[in-house]
Amino acid sequence: MKMPVTEYVVMIHKRNVGTFAPAFPDMDTAEEFANAMRIITDDVSISEPVPVVAARDPIQLSSKTKAATN
Repeated sequence: MKMPVTEYVVMIHKRNVGTFAPAFPDMDTAEEFANAMRIITDDVSISEPVPVVAARDPIQLSSKTKAATN
């Protein structure tokens, strides 16, 4: 079963600052944003839009995982 794409993210990375990933409702909007950011920024890595796919089952932490972090 093919899961639906829920949004598209564009990852933006700047050294010594971090990575940000704004989300967009469709590929065209995400691609326009990525291209605009490439034009107006220097020394920043910007990805192509990446689809985010819906998961079938929610991820749940087990009690063992929670205990290990305490």
